[in-house]
Amino acid sequence: MSNGKFVGVTYRTADNWIYNVNRLNYQNKPINYLEIGAFYGANLLSVERTFATHQDSKLYCIDPWEDYTEYPEYKGQQSSIYESFLENIRNSGKTDKIKIRRGYSNTELLKFEDNFFDIIYIDGNHEPQYVLEDAVLSFRKLKKAGIMIFDDYGWGGPDLTQRGIDAFISGYHKRIKKLGMRESQVFIEKL
Repeated sequence: MSNGKFVGVTYRTADNWIYNVNRLNYQNKPINYLEIGAFYGANLLSVERTFATHQDSKLYCIDPWEDYTEYPEYKGQQSSIYESFLENIRNSGKTDKIKIRRGYSNTELLKFEDNFFDIIYIDGNHEPQYVLEDAVLSFRKLKKAGIMIFDDYGWGGPDLTQRGIDAFISGYHKRIKKLGMRESQVFIEKL
């Protein structure tokens, strides 16, 4: 980031991906990246510094940044998280590369053309049905040989994200290649 100021919480970032995704495949060319569930923006900004370094790369993010019944995490904090996210994007000096879609992934994903993204990162609602829905809708938007990354495999026990991720992998097993898992993140490639 240009001034080094980041506001908010940082969990795992794209530095974790280099063990399963070859950064050299993304150097010196523009990419389209999608992140579902942007939170404070730490991972989004780390992708800009590692995989989307080309000046013409575009980083899209989808997040409603609002409280709703099916997602009790950070209840009452979503407005301030969104304001901090916007501040982090401004502080990064990369506002021209970042495209924000404030809304729900099940409607925002449909607005993108198919086979558009090089990398898609899924870290939205952790309930299994929403993880599965995000994966199915995103898969159509992912280019052939594109990478899909799931976060929080096993988070909250086997009945949350893990169940949704496993369902996707099981249903799409003929159309994907599993690249591995690291620190509760699962990596697949679209065949």
